[in-house]
Parts: sequence; C-alpha cells; structure tokens
Amino acid sequence: MVPFRLQFTLSRRQRLAVELMPWLPAIAASLGFMVGAAFLATSASPRFLFLLLIPPLVYRGLVSFVFDLVVRGGLLVEVSVDETHCEVVTRGARRKLALAGIFQVFRADETWTVLHLDGSVLTVPVDAITREQVEYLKSFAQRAAVARALPG
Repeated sequence: MVPFRLQFTLSRRQRLAVELMPWLPAIAASLGFMVGAAFLATSASPRFLFLLLIPPLVYRGLVSFVFDLVVRGGLLVEVSVDETHCEVVTRGARRKLALAGIFQVFRADETWTVLHLDGSVLTVPVDAITREQVEYLKSFAQRAAVARALPG
C-alpha cells in the first residue's frame, strides 16, 4: 500500500468550501468597516470614501484568493505519501506534513478532508483516492485518538 501518490484538481466550489472559512472574520470586519465608512461619506463628508481603501490593503490575501478563484478556478494538487510523511504540492508551493500529526479524516459530500495538527487542511475528491488509501490515513488519526485517551 505505502507509498502512494495522488494527483487531482479541486474545483472552485471545493476550494471555496475549504479556503473561505478562515477568511470569514476578515470579511465580516471589512463589511462592517465599509458600511461605516460609506455612512460617514454620505452623512459627513465625501472625504471618508478614502477609508474604503483600507480593507483591501489590510486583507491583500483575501483579495488575491478571490482573484485567483475567479481567474484560475481549479487548483491542481499533488500528494505523495510515504511511511512517515505526506508531501502536498500546489502551484509550486511544497508542504511536508508528518503523518503522525493527522488527527481527523472525514468525508463531506464528494470530498475527503484530512486535518493536521499544524492547521493544514487537505481536501481530496472522493474519486481521486481509494478506500485503502483513506483507511491508511485514518489509521494515523485513530492512533492519535488512542494516544490522547491513555492516561498520563
């Protein structure tokens, strides 16, 4: 079974479901700030319209994510798994994750989601991974659960 390699493309919808969640507080704060700035601009002075430039400057990552999602859409992902590590490559960015850090593997609709202790989230379409490969990744989450349950 080990090692195995996966190559798949995440659709816009799959990316949006995973990558938008961390940005929700920033979106809420930006909307509130922009409504306040627009109110000041209409009630007090049009000079307050310049305040509308602050959220896009502060949250450049959100702006680039939305631009990337609209322009490029799908995201090509390559995953290589060996006995101890999982390496994820997306658009030239390479992350190496210890398999011992996997703490949850679950299925949601048409994707499998793998959660890692460092905050990484790996989303894999159901048709891109076999049941045996999923069970191999789940075994690390089960070992972590047993280790947490042991006293001491």
